Amino acid sequence: MRMFKITTMDDLIKNSMNILEPSPLDDSGNAREDVLSASSPVDLLLLPGLAFDRTGRRLGRGGGYYDTFLMRYQELAKEKGWSQPLLVALSYSAQILDEGIIPVNSTDVPIDALVTSSGIIPISPAALERVQRS
Repeated sequence: MRMFKITTMDDLIKNSMNILEPSPLDDSGNAREDVLSASSPVDLLLLPGLAFDRTGRRLGRGGGYYDTFLMRYQELAKEKGWSQPLLVALSYSAQILDEGIIPVNSTDVPIDALVTSSGIIPISPAALERVQRS
């Protein structure tokens, strides 16, 4: 799995399932920068999921691909002295479950905030601080 750095919505193209995703090439035809090789930090990572809770648990599809990527990026950020990105999941209200229902293990990376049609649900202190500043 590769994550490409984008700066605007214009950097996205529709895939075969009509879902917007980063184009591998920029407007000039150059390869888009892979986040794990980036020369500057990422501020925000948007994460998918099937279900979430208000403690930061995220249920994916069971492959661990996002958690593996997140752990690698967090280690890279530490090595380079960068701030950790805010981990935000987009969710429908029906996807937010009661605490303790979503199984977790030691390799699961918790999210910092949920964004729903009703608003932002800050979970971590970093997310709460950013919401209070805005």
